[in-house]
Amino acid sequence: MKLIVAILVAFVLWGCTDHTSTGPVEKKEERLYGWRWDDFKPVPDASKMFGGLREIYHVGEWIVLMDDYYSSNAYTSPGKVTATPRIYASKIGSTQWDTLSSSEWIRYIYGDSTGLYAGTQLSGKVLKYDFSRRLWDEIYKLEFASTGFYNVYGIAVYKGFPVVCFAGYDDRADIRPETIKLFMKMQTDTGWVDITYDYDSSKEYPFQFHKGVELNGKLYAISGDRGVWRFDGIWKRLARIPYPDWATWVPSYDTSDIAMDIVVHKQKLYVIGEKFSTNVLEYDEALDRWNPVDSVVETYDESIDPNDPFADPYRGHRTFHNTPFRRYALASDGEHLFVAGDDLLWPAVYMGDYGSPYGNEEKGWRFVKGNFCENLRCLSTQETYDMEVVGDTLYLANWSGVLKFPLADLDSAIAKEQSYPEAY
Repeated sequence: MKLIVAILVAFVLWGCTDHTSTGPVEKKEERLYGWRWDDFKPVPDASKMFGGLREIYHVGEWIVLMDDYYSSNAYTSPGKVTATPRIYASKIGSTQWDTLSSSEWIRYIYGDSTGLYAGTQLSGKVLKYDFSRRLWDEIYKLEFASTGFYNVYGIAVYKGFPVVCFAGYDDRADIRPETIKLFMKMQTDTGWVDITYDYDSSKEYPFQFHKGVELNGKLYAISGDRGVWRFDGIWKRLARIPYPDWATWVPSYDTSDIAMDIVVHKQKLYVIGEKFSTNVLEYDEALDRWNPVDSVVETYDESIDPNDPFADPYRGHRTFHNTPFRRYALASDGEHLFVAGDDLLWPAVYMGDYGSPYGNEEKGWRFVKGNFCENLRCLSTQETYDMEVVGDTLYLANWSGVLKFPLADLDSAIAKEQSYPEAY
C-alpha cells in the first residue's frame, strides 16, 4: 500500500512540473531599471576639493574621462599646485580602466570617432593617442620664441581633421591683454595650415574656442568670452547670446559673450549661454538669432526707475526656468536633447520635440529622475559637468564618478514629471 501511495505522489508531482524543455532551464536575469553607477570612480586629492570628473568622450570603442586634479609638476615651483588633469579610458563593456599618462603637461582633451586628441600647457603641442600602442604621439608643435609660451585652448574636428586653437605670449615678461597672441591651425591632407582670423588684441580680447561641432559642412565653435563663431573657409562671428531688452543694469561696455557648451540636435545648434535669462538656446540661422528654449516665464516691473539709487536695479526681474539651475552640459541621442548641471542633480530632457508618447510641449523640460533618489538617499549629491550618449545609454561625468542610464527607460522615468515644474 505504501508503495502505491508513493507512486501516486510522484506522479502528481511530475504532472505539476513544467516540462516545456528537455534541457536545463536557464534563469533569465532581470535588467536593472534606471540609473546606476558604472565601475569607475575617481580618487580626489587629500583636500577632497579636486580630482572629480569633468569630461567624458566616446572615442570609437572606448570611453574616455578627464578629471580636475591639481598637483605640482616639473613646470611649477616646489609646493605650488596647478591643474594637472588625469585621463582614463576603458573599452565599452569592460570593467578595466587604464590611465593614459604622458610626460607632457596636458591641459585639454577632445575625442570623437576620428581619435583622441590632447593639447598641452606652455609648450603648444597637439597629441593624438594610439590605443594599440598605448602611447601619445605628437602630431603638431607650434613654433615660437624660447622667451614665450603658448597653451592649447581648444580642439575640434572639421571634415575629419583636427582644428586647434592656441593662445599665449611671445614674451613671458610682458603678459598683458594687449599682448596676447592667437593662432588657429588645421590639419589637411598635405599638412597643417594657418586659419587664424584678423584680430587686434589692443581693441578686443581675441576669440579662443574651447569646443566645436560640425553641421552642414561648417564648423561652429564656442568660447568663454567671445560667443559663437562659424568657419567655412573664413571665420565669422554669429549673433551675440542676448541679454533681455529690459536688463538695463548691463553696462554698455560689457562685451562678454559666454557659451559653455554646444551640440547638434536634429540638424539644429543648441548652446548653453551664461546669461541671466537665456541659458539654453536654439540657433535660427536664417535670422542669425538665438532663441531661448528653457525660459518659461520672465517677469519685471517697467514702472521701477532703474536710475533711482534706492530702487530695485533689476526692476523686479524674476526668471523662471525648468531645467537644472546651473547648466554645464548638453547631449543628444538623435531623438532627444538633454541638459545637465547642478541643482537639481539629474538631467532634464527637452519636450519641445519629444514626440510619442508625450507629444511636443513648447519650452517644456522634464527631469530624468527615475530612481536617482530613493528612500531619501541619492546616488550622488555632486554636479554633472559633461554627458555623452553611447549607443542606447546616457553616460554622465558626475564629479563623483560615471553614472549611466538606459534610454529604454526614458519614457517611464519622465512619466510622472511635469514639463513646467515649479520655477525658480
